[in-house]
Amino acid sequence: MVLEHSKKVLENTGVSSLSLRDIANDLGVSHTAPYRHFPKKMDLLQALVTEGFRELTEAMERAWNHSEDPLEKVKMAGVEYISLLLKNPRRTELMFGGEIYVSGDPLSDDLREYGKLAYLGMFKIVEYGQKSLKLKNSVPTDTLMMSFWSGVHGFAVLNERKWKQIKSKEEEESFRKEVNQILEIMIEGTRL
Repeated sequence: MVLEHSKKVLENTGVSSLSLRDIANDLGVSHTAPYRHFPKKMDLLQALVTEGFRELTEAMERAWNHSEDPLEKVKMAGVEYISLLLKNPRRTELMFGGEIYVSGDPLSDDLREYGKLAYLGMFKIVEYGQKSLKLKNSVPTDTLMMSFWSGVHGFAVLNERKWKQIKSKEEEESFRKEVNQILEIMIEGTRL
């Protein structure tokens, strides 16, 4: 309950507005109740980021299972990532450069584990494409994966406002076509 509400507050007002005391007020519980789960705000932020990496891991699993075709796996990984980022842009900011990494607080074991699993999910997809002789294998897998991931991440960040302004099914369909075109361009640039 605390985590779900905190996620909404984070997305609506940003990390600076996230306060355990305010969360308690919003939920109608004692001011100390959230502290039983999250002794510090940083613990709450790490839990939100861990949830994000868990969802990203699941998204990469869906992409892996989507098709036997290596290029379709890569494309679906891009679709899944863009969708996740557009639904949770503020959380994604925390996942990939937020204050949890510069706070001095040690990262939780769960956060480290899910971050690694999310990375390995995309790595496995790109590696499969290379081993299937569909993606460039003259470049190390992690470099090729990071190139693709960076492009997908950049597209999603740059188009967050556009996504939020969509008002009709036609506009949504047009945006999805643009996503597919961008992914096809990225994949074409990494093909063998």
